[in-house]
Amino acid sequence: MNSTVRLLAVFCAVAFSSNWQYAYSSTFLNTPVLQFKEYLNTSFASSLTEESYIHIWDIVQNIWFIGFFLGIWLSPFLNDRLGRKTGLLIANSANFNAAIVQFLGVWLFIPVLLIIGRFIASVMTAVAFQAVILYLQESPPTSKRGTASYCSEVIFAAMCIVGMMLGTDELLGNNLPWLLAVNILPCAISIVIIILVPETPKFLLIRKNDRKSAEAAIRFHHGKDVDVESVVEELLHEADEDSQEAHSFKDFLVIAKEPHLRKIVILGASAMQITVSFWGAIYNSTQFLMDLNCSNVLATWSSTIMASIYFIGTLIGSQLIDRLGRRTLLLPCSLVSILCWTAFTCSFYLQKTGDGWKYLGIAALFCFAIVYGCGIGAIAWFISAELAPQRYRSLIQSVCYTINTIVLVAMTFALLPMYISSVGSATFLILYCAPSLVCLVYLAWQLPETKGRPTHEILTQLKMSSGSLARVSPE
Repeated sequence: MNSTVRLLAVFCAVAFSSNWQYAYSSTFLNTPVLQFKEYLNTSFASSLTEESYIHIWDIVQNIWFIGFFLGIWLSPFLNDRLGRKTGLLIANSANFNAAIVQFLGVWLFIPVLLIIGRFIASVMTAVAFQAVILYLQESPPTSKRGTASYCSEVIFAAMCIVGMMLGTDELLGNNLPWLLAVNILPCAISIVIIILVPETPKFLLIRKNDRKSAEAAIRFHHGKDVDVESVVEELLHEADEDSQEAHSFKDFLVIAKEPHLRKIVILGASAMQITVSFWGAIYNSTQFLMDLNCSNVLATWSSTIMASIYFIGTLIGSQLIDRLGRRTLLLPCSLVSILCWTAFTCSFYLQKTGDGWKYLGIAALFCFAIVYGCGIGAIAWFISAELAPQRYRSLIQSVCYTINTIVLVAMTFALLPMYISSVGSATFLILYCAPSLVCLVYLAWQLPETKGRPTHEILTQLKMSSGSLARVSPE
């Protein structure tokens, strides 16, 4: 087997182990929205008012982000102290149990079990997702780092299609217990995948000082013909005397104090802010389209097609990322995504003048899906890890994810109440377009290109631009 094909196959398998639960839990609620409303009404003996339903539905959906927030801070302890592989193994094992709990919640008409299962899954998915980003950044050759990192987004998008399609009336949308049962087997497979792969070479060499295991991991990920010594030498450029120490509160102070580390956090958080609108689309597109006067069938299948277009976008992006670079994809795609949400907002107002304007809204979501998949999703999630030094990589990643999750929780809880109020569709401009535009301007000003560059070289550029090159600072 060609070494590149084998490399991508391994990374796609690892990405699947993290992203199945993430993608499926993010999408199985979208298309069968009417069936879940019936499930909640039945569970509460048809005593729910419309207002009560909205509040409970908000909890079912958004408990995910609260759990994800907590899981973010488990990541530095599990993934840095025990390793990326062990972090994935623990998280995937917990996700298997969470899948069973969610199934029981729907089967037995006990919504609290569904909520608890989603909460557990979200906590451990945060650990697994951060671990897989680190794994895909630290294992491949530098020249293939972007393509490898895109494996996570490609698999996530593919699993979103599965979740959306299975939730349609034609498949499992009318049989919610089976819709939740489907989640169990892939979670079990995810455990097996992680058992079969080694730890990342960079973690073994720099954090564990285990050169023999690191060399074996390099041969596994780079191929048997790789020049192991040159790879080891490149990895050691990132090492410093503190690399094997456990994280402490002092590390937070260092990140806040050092200009180049602080800039990495701001850049990472700015890139992630542009992803916030994706969750509005992936969670609520069916509801939004029905409000745009689309039939239930048109709305559900438009959401499924949107997920398919998003998947196509990730495939395109995976081929372009190591050719064009991060800036070249992220910046224009982010601008187009803002224009898409502006057009989607306009379609609600134009719909009042003619029914055909609903197709502008559908087209805007389709366009958003392809640019998000092509140049936003993957880059936004891995750019902080690509910029950060080994010592602070997981911690900086957690800080960026925390900022993003706080913003996401606030905006997601505000979305439906604002949307059904007098604000209406202008909510998309306020919550999505305006903040994304501010972050896009900052990224265009400060984000360095990282394509094909080792981390120590990127850090030198960041230190120069931050005025901290001459200072004694940890790398």
